[in-house]
Amino acid sequence: MKAGGFSLIEVMATLAIAAVLAVLTLPGFRAQVLKGRRAEARDALHAAQLAQERFRSRAPRYADRLEDLGQPPMSRSGLYRLRIVQAEATRYTVEAVAQGSQAADRRCRILTLRMDLGAVHLGGADEHGVDQSGACWPQ
Repeated sequence: MKAGGFSLIEVMATLAIAAVLAVLTLPGFRAQVLKGRRAEARDALHAAQLAQERFRSRAPRYADRLEDLGQPPMSRSGLYRLRIVQAEATRYTVEAVAQGSQAADRRCRILTLRMDLGAVHLGGADEHGVDQSGACWPQ
């Protein structure tokens, strides 16, 4: 009568294959997670845009502080720090900078929303400040 089961070599070979697959797929998975989390920054920037328009309807200028808009300085999960970079009567720029684990997103470290004379300009930059707008704001 033969005993059933796996030999040690079969188990080790299976574990080795699983480890190789994990090593090959994990970086791609992490990149997709970081990319998906950019939506949080885009949502926060759009919320700031709406708040700016509400503020502007009651004042002769756009707000230069998030506190004036009633907006928090961090995104919903704390993955992005928000700030108003510039604000005047006809234009403003709001920026979201990746924080914590999201700072590993080297391609889109900074996302921006700029309103200039009624036109919205969406931007993004990598960790070196190089423009990555097309990658950061999907069409």
